[in-house]
Amino acid sequence: MKKIITLILLCFLLTGCYDNIELNNLAIITGIGIDYKDDNFYLTYEILNDIKTEENTAMKSYVLSGQGKSISEAFINTNYKVGKKPYYAHLKVVLLSENVIKNNELNKIVDYFLRDTNIRDEFLLLITKDVTPKDILKHNSKNTPVISDYIINLIDNEKYNNNLAIDENYQFILAKLMSKDYDTVLGGITINNEDEITLDNFVIFKDFNYKNTLSKLDSSLYNLLSKNVFSFAIDKYYDNKNVTIGINHSNTFIKVLDDEIKIDCNLEGKILENAANLDLETEKTYKKLNEDFAKILESDIKKFVLLLQDNESDILGFQQRYYQRTRKKNNNLWLHAKVNVNVDLKINTKGFIFEVKE
Repeated sequence: MKKIITLILLCFLLTGCYDNIELNNLAIITGIGIDYKDDNFYLTYEILNDIKTEENTAMKSYVLSGQGKSISEAFINTNYKVGKKPYYAHLKVVLLSENVIKNNELNKIVDYFLRDTNIRDEFLLLITKDVTPKDILKHNSKNTPVISDYIINLIDNEKYNNNLAIDENYQFILAKLMSKDYDTVLGGITINNEDEITLDNFVIFKDFNYKNTLSKLDSSLYNLLSKNVFSFAIDKYYDNKNVTIGINHSNTFIKVLDDEIKIDCNLEGKILENAANLDLETEKTYKKLNEDFAKILESDIKKFVLLLQDNESDILGFQQRYYQRTRKKNNNLWLHAKVNVNVDLKINTKGFIFEVKE
């Protein structure tokens, strides 16, 4: 009897995993690019590659592309070219071309991702501008060996610069796309005149369909109003010479009434540049700067909200805010509501905060 039990135990211990796949047989996909033209989907993978050298093993990447009449056919045809099992657990970014969104093909891509359980849903989704997704994914070099990693780092660093970063992952974006309470905003990415990959203006979607592309200023204002920002620079000229302040903290309150949208912004900032040579040793100067820059921001924010009303783009969730306060549907009252904006700005200097309030 003991021999029989021993044999049974050995069978379990010596049996390998039937579905186990060696790492060498996996193609680790870190980025996906999707383009659309001539009624075809064009798919590009960024695939990690172990390159062994005499000194060390450097992680680099290469791209591989395929196409198909449908998004599923494009994936199948591209997978045939890989030669290994595609592995999506390390997927970090998915790039969509302007052709994809302007031909309203986003819903097909979202549907495919929902059905394919192998694709992780924590990646970042961005729109390429003036370049194809393939152009960006193959833009690697010694300094940027893996483009997907570079894009993640670019977004992290952009929070502290021009405020053009959206770091919401696909799970969060998908929830917005499927919600009737919000329209959706996706970040943009391009290659500039210096041949550098840079973030670009935001793109608005309504019910999976392309709606509008925001300006750089309005993209920054969206981040300013929708979340606490790390950095947002603004200029004003005095005698044709600029003074630049940087907003390094924001606290925004948006209240939606039947006939009014009230926006109160409490902002803190610092002077980044004083080309106008204003006297920064007096409290009077800072009070004037607070007043001047507060008026600029109030005007810019009001124009931005009016633009959203004209385009019927509820990316700030006005209808949801109204419902949370009243438990009633807004029924698009926000589209015709009066817009009132108040900015309370504090500029810090030498340990003092000079404050202006109306």
